[in-house]
Amino acid sequence: MLKGGKVKRLGVSVPVIYAEKARGILKERSAIDPSLKPLRIDDRVVFPLKQDLPSLEGAAIPGLECKLVWEEFQERHLTPRSIREALSGIISGELLKKLPSSYDIVGDIAVVHIPEGLETLGGQIGEAIIRVNPSVKVVLGKAGPVTGVYRTQRLIHLAGEVRTVTTHKEHGCIFQVDLEKVYFNPRLAGERMRIARLTRSDEVVADMFAGVGPFAIAIAKHAGARVFASEINPDAYGLLVKNIQINKLTGRVVPLFGDCRTAYTNNQIRADRVVMNYPSDPLSFLDTALRILRGRGVVHLYGFAKDPEELRPKIVERVTEFGATCDLMINKLKPVSPSRSLVVADIEVCTS
Repeated sequence: MLKGGKVKRLGVSVPVIYAEKARGILKERSAIDPSLKPLRIDDRVVFPLKQDLPSLEGAAIPGLECKLVWEEFQERHLTPRSIREALSGIISGELLKKLPSSYDIVGDIAVVHIPEGLETLGGQIGEAIIRVNPSVKVVLGKAGPVTGVYRTQRLIHLAGEVRTVTTHKEHGCIFQVDLEKVYFNPRLAGERMRIARLTRSDEVVADMFAGVGPFAIAIAKHAGARVFASEINPDAYGLLVKNIQINKLTGRVVPLFGDCRTAYTNNQIRADRVVMNYPSDPLSFLDTALRILRGRGVVHLYGFAKDPEELRPKIVERVTEFGATCDLMINKLKPVSPSRSLVVADIEVCTS
């Protein structure tokens, strides 16, 4: 290797007018070395060839005035495509197989689960994630499950800046989030938009477990409906109020601080649609959702289940006990463990 990250290598020189055609042909033959940058020399372009090219016949392109030349090519700083690729050659092959293949990104913070036995590699895994995603400035490791009424999770710092606060953007909405103090699931971005598309502009919506407002704000912004969003966690409620202002939805999204079991009834609020994003114990709050509905309406209930259909008889039983009838559709959203998935039940309810 030469100084300044340059490498002497055999290349294919072609006139500029044939450069794109030559590039396509050489790429099809897997002849170009992607770790080196092509050169522009006067009215010609030089493509670097792989060192292990089986035969120089692969570099021959009749009719394009090409010729083989030795030149000094600048090295590219290639971004690894995965944690495994970033740590390949740094840790052993057996450990490479155990590395996490996925992680969540909220704003510029990545949150990753460190598999058992790899705890001492947490820092290296964090640095690898930053290499794979240059826009990530902080990497946090999950140090426990989501627990408690406030649905918080213990996190440990692995790499990058030391903070848990970030600004997350999705589908034109902006959310300030403190991952240490509130629950936020970026993987539900598509689901939030699905609910927004189902909602009419003349509806009133109740978001019973609003958090920092991802469902409520997406529905109000994209459907134009009025949303009453309740939250019991004071930190999440403070961010909910701030996010309503940031997204210019004051009056369209109305925040309610306190327990959803009393927040709506105390304020005499009735809704056409209810969002229940509390998957750890949704059935305990289904009665509350049914009381909020006025006559006919829809409840979107999120829960954990091994088989989505196992929720059906439990939901029907609760609705029937309340003196209502329902039709429902249940779909699996994403696995959360080998034996359990997050599911959503869209429940059309008639309470009158």
